Amino acid sequence: MERDVVMPPDVYAPTWQFSQAVKVTGGSTVYVSGIMGFRPDGTMPDDIVEQADLVFANLRAVLAAAGGTLDDVVKVTVYVGEDYPSRRDELRDVRSRYFTGTFPASTLVRVAGFADARYRIEVEAVAVL
Repeated sequence: MERDVVMPPDVYAPTWQFSQAVKVTGGSTVYVSGIMGFRPDGTMPDDIVEQADLVFANLRAVLAAAGGTLDDVVKVTVYVGEDYPSRRDELRDVRSRYFTGTFPASTLVRVAGFADARYRIEVEAVAVL
């Protein structure tokens, strides 16, 4: 798999740790459903930062089961609840522990509600192995 970050000089620079676009050739594509912050025993913490850490750990585990790593992620969509603004820096710190080096293309969406009131964050991803 070959991956190239696309950063045209006539488009604004990313506002944080993400790539404007990622061009991929070769490899197998893995589409990961929305991952939640559940522990292996099915419980979930109430705190958005704790859920975020579990979300990215769960994403890493799903990718490993598919034969990949977080380095194979080319696109993420992060959905956050209403408590996001007050915890933004903490959430960025969590994400920075999981995504390093070449950053995936990324979209962040603040939602009014999730399928379950306990959810605070959900992440879906596309990876190319």
